[in-house]
Amino acid sequence: MIEKLQEVYNRHSKKINKIEKIKQESTPFEALERLKENKLLDIDRGFFLKCFGCFYKDNTDDYMIRVRIKDGTITPNQAKKIGEIAKEFGDDYIDLTTRSQIEFRFIKEENLYQVLQELESVGIVTYQTGVDNFRGILTDPFSGISVSNILDDRVLREKLEEEFLAKKDEVCALPRKFNIGICGNYKNTSNVFTQDLGFALAKKDGEYGYRVFMGGRVGMIGKDSNIFVNTDEAVLLFRGVKELFKKYGFRDNRNKNRFIFLLREVGLENFIKALEEYLDYEFKKGGELLTDIKINTHLKEELKNGKTAYKFIVPAGIFSGSDMIKAGELAQNYEGVIKLSFDQNFFITNADDSIEKSELYKKYSPNPARNYIVACAGIKTCKFGVIENKEDAINLSKDLENEIKEDGVIKFHWSACVKGCGIHGVGDFGFEGAKIKTNEGMKIGVHIFVGGRSNREGKKVLSVPLDEVKSYVLPIIQMYNKSEGLTYEEWFIKSNITEWAAAFIMKFNAKYFEFLPSLPLKSNKIEMFEIKELGNSLFYKIAGVHAFDDLFNPSQVKSLKEFGYKDEIHKVIDNMVAGKYQVWSEVLAEI
Repeated sequence: MIEKLQEVYNRHSKKINKIEKIKQESTPFEALERLKENKLLDIDRGFFLKCFGCFYKDNTDDYMIRVRIKDGTITPNQAKKIGEIAKEFGDDYIDLTTRSQIEFRFIKEENLYQVLQELESVGIVTYQTGVDNFRGILTDPFSGISVSNILDDRVLREKLEEEFLAKKDEVCALPRKFNIGICGNYKNTSNVFTQDLGFALAKKDGEYGYRVFMGGRVGMIGKDSNIFVNTDEAVLLFRGVKELFKKYGFRDNRNKNRFIFLLREVGLENFIKALEEYLDYEFKKGGELLTDIKINTHLKEELKNGKTAYKFIVPAGIFSGSDMIKAGELAQNYEGVIKLSFDQNFFITNADDSIEKSELYKKYSPNPARNYIVACAGIKTCKFGVIENKEDAINLSKDLENEIKEDGVIKFHWSACVKGCGIHGVGDFGFEGAKIKTNEGMKIGVHIFVGGRSNREGKKVLSVPLDEVKSYVLPIIQMYNKSEGLTYEEWFIKSNITEWAAAFIMKFNAKYFEFLPSLPLKSNKIEMFEIKELGNSLFYKIAGVHAFDDLFNPSQVKSLKEFGYKDEIHKVIDNMVAGKYQVWSEVLAEI
């Protein structure tokens, strides 16, 4: 099967992209020396410094620095240093990211090298956190300390980093960036299924190990390889994947050269055969997947030492150096550490309920409208952004402050553009910034995705103006609020409606009035029957009677017009009941 890899590579080797040409002009380490000597070149600012997590923003003439936080763990001493750096050099601003890392912003070039040195003084590096490298490895933040953790991910993470992090010849050797996730926990605490290479807790023949998933990326789910590995085999597998991707990964179109594109072209089964051929090793297959498919939403984590990790909610990941220092001091009081989570929040370990009385906890206390917000940078600091995004996410959470039931669990994921850095594909509601066409012309808005899960991408069902988002999501939230003890994801599955039926409810109620059908519906998910069933439910809710009196002759239906409803309201539901629509797009087009 190596020949198959060579064959598809040959089809993509007729030309190389401009970044591959830049890589031949210099090295990141030469760029670092030029930074130290204040002799930077344009290619350093534009590319090479990104290997050290330093991203030049030409629109603001400053830098964003992405920091590699191993296992999402920040000690009190590190928190103090991070906070001081943010206060002195970065406008007291910190972003918590979806890879359990932090980002500084507004760093001036004259301070860049000093910031890197300051971080290194407390054991923190920014190395290989940008461009064509293995990014920070996502692990279970509770590795080795949680009662639900079985395998200590730190062991595998350290072994994998030995394969690339300290080797100069591995820097920028990949065709494109590569994300790795590890989760040795029953709970999905690291969004493990959306990585280029994911290792999820599994068990085979009485042995705990990892089930391997391949080809995920931002907001997109990886494929189950059916491979079962222990820690040593995981390192071997990674070594093989790394070498095959370096050698046969595509280097022509940067928009289509992530690992998934190689897998798609050669086929997952063929790639696995080539991998085993290259390594001269046959991996075990099968095993029981133990990591929960659902993303972990717990606000507290029981620890093996009998204490608790408490979650602090940081809406959209907007944090500050000042509060990072306070978080470090609070962690030190409990002889604990800060644990960043991939949903842009953080835990403090080894605590008890007295932590809830602290001013910091009160400031970042849980609330169902903001507990599960994820949002990428947006137009203020990202040139690709279409909307402000973080502010939009926070504004929606404020609008929904009293609209979500107290025990509600709804994941709102915001991406400022199609690149999807807010992993909107896995949200219960996903929002992607876009310019949309309306009757009044083009407007700034969002594409709305619904039905996303950690192992299933949501569907784009509506495009709405940004200032109308609440009116579209609120009807579905009101329906969810009637459930008891369920997360939104669980409720949506149990309700047995499709994403397009949800889109109809959202659009119909946003335009006309709030009148919701009864659930659960008993649809077999064939669109024409689902449309008819939902129409029947709405008709009864509105009129108080069924649309037809004779069960044996359902074609004889009443009209909502008889009950005084205007044409634009009754015609859609009347046509739904009468079975005049075959697909949901016909219904949505009439609203």
